[in-house]
Amino acid sequence: MILGFILCALIGGIIAVVLLASFGRTHRSREGTFSGGALGFLGSASLSSFILVIAFLIAGSWSNINTSKGHTFDEARALNAAYTDADVTTRPLLTAYVTSVIHHEFASMSSTGKADNATWAALDKVRDHVLAMPVTPAQTQELSDLDDVYTTRQIRLADTSDSLPGPLYPAMVATGLLVLLYAPIAGLTFQLREAVALGLVGAVVGFGIFMVFQMSHPYAGPVHVTPIAYTQSLTRFAQLSAGTS
Repeated sequence: MILGFILCALIGGIIAVVLLASFGRTHRSREGTFSGGALGFLGSASLSSFILVIAFLIAGSWSNINTSKGHTFDEARALNAAYTDADVTTRPLLTAYVTSVIHHEFASMSSTGKADNATWAALDKVRDHVLAMPVTPAQTQELSDLDDVYTTRQIRLADTSDSLPGPLYPAMVATGLLVLLYAPIAGLTFQLREAVALGLVGAVVGFGIFMVFQMSHPYAGPVHVTPIAYTQSLTRFAQLSAGTS
């Protein structure tokens, strides 16, 4: 993951230097004969466009991650309620389901964006077990609790398909290139100091673009939802089993 950030930063720097070498050798670039007012407008417009697009993507991705995290805690609360009302034969099945979510389903959501079939089966096993019990007020309550678990689980799984508008991603790359291309067009010449300076800007742009792509999925990348809500549920299960409320 760190290698990816470094690689994209290097690619951004290289692209910036190549653009400078390509457009920073022209006569108008060396002489700076462009209109100052026009250059100021174009520079502000290109930079503002890049900032607008990348800020929207970062804010939207961060919002999706926080929403997905909240949904895991919603499911965890439903599981805690189900475990509280469950009988001694149902509780181990709920524990097995939560353990499968932590160790198997989160890995599946991260790699494929899909639910884990074995985890589905673990939850279905809980429901089948409760349905086989005699119909009593306690059994009816357990089924109601399980309905809440199924509902919150479906919402959590739906988060794996959350995404921002696709055209924004190529727009981000295009405006990033425009920011780097502007400098040589505006008059920056291909000299060592200028190449180093623009190369650093390109590295920052490349780093930012890579970061946005890594935040596009709430369950993958360096910033993602973890199964902390479910590990906390296991701790709560142990407390309830020990008679500690």
